[in-house]
Amino acid sequence: MSETLVRSLSGAVFGVLVIGLVCFSPWTNALLWAVVSILAVREFKVGSKRTSLGTVWVFSIMVAIWMSIVIGLPWSNSGAYEPSVLLSLVLTMWASDSGAYFIGKSFGRHKLMPSISPGKSWEGLVGGAASAALAANMLWGTSLLWLGPLFALLGTAGDLIESNWKRRNGLKDSGSIMPGHGGMMDRFDGFVFTVPVYFVLLSLLPFEFALKSVLQ
Repeated sequence: MSETLVRSLSGAVFGVLVIGLVCFSPWTNALLWAVVSILAVREFKVGSKRTSLGTVWVFSIMVAIWMSIVIGLPWSNSGAYEPSVLLSLVLTMWASDSGAYFIGKSFGRHKLMPSISPGKSWEGLVGGAASAALAANMLWGTSLLWLGPLFALLGTAGDLIESNWKRRNGLKDSGSIMPGHGGMMDRFDGFVFTVPVYFVLLSLLPFEFALKSVLQ
């Protein structure tokens, strides 16, 4: 079975699981991100060859703060649980990842940062930004289309930081929980910066969520 097919099938199963847990209830949503965070901390601790216990604790605290923000995203000011708020971000990031992967794999010629992540290309970055822009347009409307490229850039930054960590520790993947994708850090590294930025933007901009009517 080809790498692309394995990656696609694994991603589809994982995607259905994430969407289901986010939509089912606030409790399953919280459980999802708690498990993601615990596994990410475990991967960091196991994968870090020369990291002190203090560094692991700092990383754990940062992950806990990140987890709290993610869990809180679907809650509106009125106290209602709106999964469309979180799913809109998740789907935009997945669109960015997919666009970057397929465009980069097919047309990537100019390396983005070969010393850190040899597989990434400028073509892939553009493809990811374009795919994210399309997703943002469908989910939030034309006025917020620019969020797609912004999140694609933030996601790439998070990905490169994790790639640098893996390179310094001699790792190909942070883990092996997802065939074709690696570990939890590999799957969610793009959310490191997008989640807090999205959290801030939600309080500053008038968002309309196309998924809200679909999920109700």
